[in-house]
Amino acid sequence: MTLSKKFSIFFAIIISVSFAIGIALYYLQNYLHSQNPNVELKPFTFTKILSRTATIILFFSLIWFRKKIDKKSISSLGLEQFAKKRNELLIGFFVGIISLSLVVTTKVIFGVSTWAPKEFTNNDWFFSIYFLLVVFVIGFVEELFFRGYLLQSFVTEWGEKKAAIITSLFFSLTHFIRPITDILVLLPEMIGLFFVGYALSYAWIYTRSLYLPIGIHAGWVYVVKMQKMFVDPVPHDLHWFFGGDRLVTGAVAWMFMFMFLYGLKRVFEESPIGSKSIHL
Repeated sequence: MTLSKKFSIFFAIIISVSFAIGIALYYLQNYLHSQNPNVELKPFTFTKILSRTATIILFFSLIWFRKKIDKKSISSLGLEQFAKKRNELLIGFFVGIISLSLVVTTKVIFGVSTWAPKEFTNNDWFFSIYFLLVVFVIGFVEELFFRGYLLQSFVTEWGEKKAAIITSLFFSLTHFIRPITDILVLLPEMIGLFFVGYALSYAWIYTRSLYLPIGIHAGWVYVVKMQKMFVDPVPHDLHWFFGGDRLVTGAVAWMFMFMFLYGLKRVFEESPIGSKSIHL
């Protein structure tokens, strides 16, 4: 049995276990909330519980899979030489912030969001720093799985371009798990998440390191989490064009994503790291 088939079976088992645990946690929280109506805590949606549960289970299961099945260390997935490659992490973070901030700026210019910076309280500053730590944890865990293991396993058997497409589909689908109430609203989100995964896949392909995709991923998530402190959404019907709160769900975001991919391609094809020709 090939490694990709072993991993596909492993992935299916983990997702099934995550569903079972996620459902149990969802009903447990609702029960506890019903028994304590005076506690002012908003229950998590099933989607968020499932997402967090799957992320945690996948992370620890991947460590076991890597050691027992693949017989290799986690660091060999692209986490070597941190002292030499930490600049890639920081550059990726700032590039991620700048690129997605352009989407926010475009929405403000066209009037589908308004520039309304909030006055930062002590709690806001605390959460800003807290989110800064959280986004790097999210970037590390998800990139270790999707680009560290999934993409690299597929590259070995199918080549870079096909592996990037398949990995991006996995990335999109696992972030897309939610009730389908309006396919015309949800489909743009799936497309946007595919482009996000595709860009992050090529960040690894060009560098053969996880530090750049981790940084980019963290920067994008940080903008998503912090945008509400600076802009307010304006109700509109042009979701296919301007997108929604997740910022990657409309044609404007897709355009910037293509520009991001093109810039990434040019930078690394003109550098020693990207000396080989890779076609997007």
